[in-house]
Amino acid sequence: MAAEHDKDLNEALNEVNAQGKNVLDEAQSSEADASQTSPEMTLMQTAQSVLWAMLGVQSKRNARRDFSQGKLSHFVVIGLVFTLLFILTLVSVIQLVIPD
Repeated sequence: MAAEHDKDLNEALNEVNAQGKNVLDEAQSSEADASQTSPEMTLMQTAQSVLWAMLGVQSKRNARRDFSQGKLSHFVVIGLVFTLLFILTLVSVIQLVIPD
């Protein structure tokens, strides 16, 4: 009886393992398909990526996408624009709060 139980348990584990491999293979192939269909990041994707990176909460998957599909010049320009907007916002708020 114990041998039958062990056999059933091994079969169930093998089935779960096979299903896990199938899911992993599908995820990897869909990620590869996504990277092939979109070789370059859009302006919106780049802007979102820069904002999340400035906040320090960017996912590893998006960071890999940035390095493989993004252009350095786009990240630099958008980063400088957002930094300038941040500084101007701070200066404006300070001028509103502190009277002359």
